[in-house]
Amino acid sequence: MGVIDLCPPIIRFLFFKAVFKKLGKDVLIDYSCYFRYPSKISIGNNVAINRGCKFFGSRLAGNYTIKIGNNVAIGPEVTLLGAGHDYTRLSLPDSGGNIIIKDNVWIGACCTIIHGVTVGEGSVIAAGSLVTKNIPPYVIVAGIPAKIIKKREIKDNTTSF
Repeated sequence: MGVIDLCPPIIRFLFFKAVFKKLGKDVLIDYSCYFRYPSKISIGNNVAINRGCKFFGSRLAGNYTIKIGNNVAIGPEVTLLGAGHDYTRLSLPDSGGNIIIKDNVWIGACCTIIHGVTVGEGSVIAAGSLVTKNIPPYVIVAGIPAKIIKKREIKDNTTSF
């Protein structure tokens, strides 16, 4: 547990506002979350990041960022990996890519999203999924690796949780 986990919500918010590239309004960042290179992370408005999430930005692999849009719900224990290694070379050099989560996305608990992935607007990622490729807008994906299981049907257009 870090010192920030001992602070009241207003102190936590001010700290996150100071260290992130961007932090929108009405953002909930639950306790026990980890952010590597927070200056490379942008978070939109009305975002909920649940307990135990881990966001790993990229520093050595390039100037890549993690961008989370508006009205995004991220379940507990979600991991975003902005960097990795090029397994096609014996020296395993660093590799990386931007992670972009568009507006109105729900990411279920215990998902992992790797570098270079864009999650399309309005999509849902089922709990426990491993996202290795771009996700189109308004679909539901699940599995390891995540695959489209159906289109998301929207019954109303409200955006509050």
